[in-house]
Amino acid sequence: MKLSADSPQVTLPIRGADISSLKKSEDKGGIYYDENGAPDDALKILRAHGLNYARIRVWVNSPDGYHGKSQLLEMAKRCKANQLKLLVDFHYADTWADPGKQPKPKAWESLDFEGLKQAVYDHTCDICSALKAQGTPPDMVQVGNEITNGMLWPDGKNDKNFDNLAALVKEGIRAVRDCSPKTLVMLHVDNGSNNEMCRWWFDNMLQQGVEFDLIGASYYPYWHGTLADLQNNLKDIALRYDKDIVVVETAYAFTSKDCDNYENVITTQEQPGYPFTPEGQARMLGDIITIVRGVPNGRGIGIFWWDATWIAVRGNGWDPADPASGNNWENQALFDYESRPLPAMDVLGRL
Repeated sequence: MKLSADSPQVTLPIRGADISSLKKSEDKGGIYYDENGAPDDALKILRAHGLNYARIRVWVNSPDGYHGKSQLLEMAKRCKANQLKLLVDFHYADTWADPGKQPKPKAWESLDFEGLKQAVYDHTCDICSALKAQGTPPDMVQVGNEITNGMLWPDGKNDKNFDNLAALVKEGIRAVRDCSPKTLVMLHVDNGSNNEMCRWWFDNMLQQGVEFDLIGASYYPYWHGTLADLQNNLKDIALRYDKDIVVVETAYAFTSKDCDNYENVITTQEQPGYPFTPEGQARMLGDIITIVRGVPNGRGIGIFWWDATWIAVRGNGWDPADPASGNNWENQALFDYESRPLPAMDVLGRL
């Protein structure tokens, strides 16, 4: 299964944004505006700027009641109404899952390994079936979020071998295929500029017989090496695995200033030539897009910005278990501190 650009010069087929924060932001009073200062639906604004895909994470039983099945179903309808395709990001956790932590959902903690496999299948099938039943089947699914070091720790941790991780991932993929055969399946690792890691990880998954459609990789310039590193790795893995590649998470700050009196993750890590300004943010994104478009054989097919709609709104903080926690990412959204579109939004939608 292949989606590809016809040439390095064409607009990327996938121009997406993670909008997982949007529903909670709106419920807590967040309002989004167009360039003229008129309030509007954030999804409509993103679509008007040329974006064509939305990414939404799903947790099993979130402490705040968000990021679950009911929210996903509601947002999927809105995405379809705004002509946005849908990527569902399964975390298989009750909260954040990433390379440093892959916690089991509380309801799954006492399950043996066979039970975990069944839980992965059932949860994946339940979500995909519900989306399909309401007429919004997922266009793409991630079986796990940044699962470089495994998932559902400790059972699915891949520090010794890939047997358990591969078995769990296969159950997620099987559920997607059973419920929604046309949905593309992505496997997602974190460091898109680390060639040694990517080779190690995808070699092992393929040796375990894991069948998938797309390679997904995160790339944050502060943490994941240079643009040259990203370019070299994407070129190598495109030729090595002959699969389409998506930079499924990236972001860059448009300011070093804070908006909610809660210290941001990124404040002083400017990259040379890319100041923390709206123009610097747009320039960084444009150069990442150029790299993805230049992946051999048209295998670089898209980019998603993370988390495009996460503006500073009281009650919509980083910690889902703590309503008082602030947002430490608002200086990397695609909306400025007046909740209007930044230049990078046009870059993502038009290039």
